[in-house]
Order: sequence, then C-alpha cells, then structure tokens
Amino acid sequence: MTSGDLIDVLTTDHDRLRNLFGRMAGTPLKDPLRRELLDEAAALLERHMAVEAEYLYPLALRTLPDRRETVEQERAGLATMGALLDDLSHVGADAPLFDRKVALLVREVTGHASEEQALILRELGTAATVEELADTGTKARTEPLHKVRRSPADRPRDDLPPTGPRPKTHLRDFFRIEGT
Repeated sequence: MTSGDLIDVLTTDHDRLRNLFGRMAGTPLKDPLRRELLDEAAALLERHMAVEAEYLYPLALRTLPDRRETVEQERAGLATMGALLDDLSHVGADAPLFDRKVALLVREVTGHASEEQALILRELGTAATVEELADTGTKARTEPLHKVRRSPADRPRDDLPPTGPRPKTHLRDFFRIEGT
C-alpha cells in the first residue's frame, strides 16, 4: 500500500505511463488501439506534468537548493513533452509520422521519469518533511491543475534513424560513371 504522498503519486504515474507505452509497443502498427492507448497516456501525462509544475518543482527548489539546475532542466522537459503531445493530437494513428512522434514521446517521457526519480524524488524523500509530501500529494490528487505552457521552440530534435529506404552506399555506385 502506498502512502499517497507526492512521491507516490508521481512514481505511480511513471509506472502507469511505462505500462501504456509497453502496451502500445506490443500493438501492431496502424491498429486503432494505438490511438486509444496514446490518448490515455496523453491525458495521464498532461495531469502529471501539471502536478510536477505546480507542486514538485516548487517544493524541490525550496528543499533541494543544490539541485536547482536539475529541477530547471526537468521543468524545461515538460514543455518538450507537451509540444510532442500537441503534435500527436493532429496526426492520425495510420500516418507514418505517428509512430515516429510516439517514439520521440516515449524517449522523452521515459528519460524524464528516470532522471527525475534518480535525481530529485529520491533526495526529496529525505529532505522534505512527511507533512509537506503528504499535503502536496493530497493536493496533486484533488486540486484542479493548470495546463503546462509550451511553444513551437519546445519541439525536440528528431535524431531517430530515417524511416525511408536507405541510400545506396556500395563502392561500385560511388565510382560509377554517369551515362554508362
């Protein structure tokens, strides 16, 4: 049984997101279930990002002053994930771009969750008081939240391998004389 404090709320969300992404990965491409799973993950992720922005990061900045740079990097990551969610809301599950954007989102979210748990949540569990963690956990579960703001500049760099046919790289093609 979990205590329901802020750390439990966030780590439970991380686990649920990883589970949804795993189910998506096990679903055939162009299957409508992929869109349903993404929509479920997107709703969870929107709320999760708002909880981090409104409760986690202010508490972490107060109680972990030596982690300010890490907190600011994680906060910037929210905008990137939000921009990907915006992009995906306009792409059909049968479009080739859908799987590429989902892969980028999964990479961003899982990296963010792992870093946050290792670099912020673990230390916050010992630095913040039990009352602070319980109070913010209750608020995170019950209070209305604001959507995380983002801009087009927040889109992540797409450095995944190309999806189309590979260029010819044979030595004979390199030395081939045009017109012969």
